[in-house]
Amino acid sequence: ISRNLFLYKGEDVLDLWHMHPYYSRDFVFPVDKPQHGHLPPTSWLRAILRGAGRVAEAESLTDDQLQLQNYQRRSPLPAVVIKRVSQLDAAGIPENGMVTLDLGDGRIEMASGIATYSMNTITLAAQGEEALHAALASEMEIAK
Repeated sequence: ISRNLFLYKGEDVLDLWHMHPYYSRDFVFPVDKPQHGHLPPTSWLRAILRGAGRVAEAESLTDDQLQLQNYQRRSPLPAVVIKRVSQLDAAGIPENGMVTLDLGDGRIEMASGIATYSMNTITLAAQGEEALHAALASEMEIAK
């Protein structure tokens, strides 16, 4: 779906969110580059947190806590959410503008949405894996 969206220049009009019960950004190709409809690469999260001014969290969150970002895209059933870009703006979810991120390995990349991704990463880390897993399992039971 994402490739066809780009082929017809639809990314200016539509936004995709890929959802799956076992979603893991580390299994999305390319692993170290942005991919439309997916979360930012896990390896970028510390730079995203720093870019959003959350330096303490960038240094203190463990790799396991950063992996909890995947719960933003876990759902009881596989799905693709298709939203008009104007709906995202109307819902109060701005693109947060493009910023330059220093990934710390000599690479500089452009990224958007870092305020939202930072807030979500911190919130999910605070919830903890046990609570997030239990909530997803409960939703999966309802979906059976």
